[in-house]
Amino acid sequence: MDQKNVTASVKWFKADKGYGFVRFGDGTGEAFLHSSVLAPIGLSALADGATILCDVTAGAKGPQVSAVHRVEDAPPAEPPPARSRRKKAAGTAREGVARDGVPRDGVPAEPRPPRGQPAPAAEPAAGELMAGSIRWYNLDSQSGLIDPADGGESIYFDRATLRQSRIEIVADGEDVWFSARDTADGPVADRVELAPRRAD
Repeated sequence: MDQKNVTASVKWFKADKGYGFVRFGDGTGEAFLHSSVLAPIGLSALADGATILCDVTAGAKGPQVSAVHRVEDAPPAEPPPARSRRKKAAGTAREGVARDGVPRDGVPAEPRPPRGQPAPAAEPAAGELMAGSIRWYNLDSQSGLIDPADGGESIYFDRATLRQSRIEIVADGEDVWFSARDTADGPVADRVELAPRRAD
């Protein structure tokens, strides 16, 4: 599947490792991006969120960027709301409740849930393991990707994560259980375990 002049955005790029991934602008998938294809345009890394015009070819382990023709910088990130504003909003009197916390109608108000208690629906509870399979594992970079069984976003992992579970190496296509957390560079596995082999 060779495609020319594909518009894509940088999902994440690790300058220290020299590779990353881009998402296709039409939402049909993603492709591997290595720093070697940036050298002809005088770059060695790309900012997350940057838009590129590129060529894509079918690699041994999936689509990969074969050439980059143009790069547009990522839009500036919106600054997070100031903590002081959140605290002020939290302290605003609710309807029927006095500022000192005493109910005006004599009926105790329902306690608020602790801050940060409800987790986002898309994230598993801490320590919850999900099924997936190894898309690829590179012995040189000692890192790879896991494809979740539910078809979600690919999960990055490295050898340090494997060692925590006393695993030395994994094979492409091998079934695993994993848990992950969101980072600025995308989802990263913090636990990987080998799934029991299925009987034929």
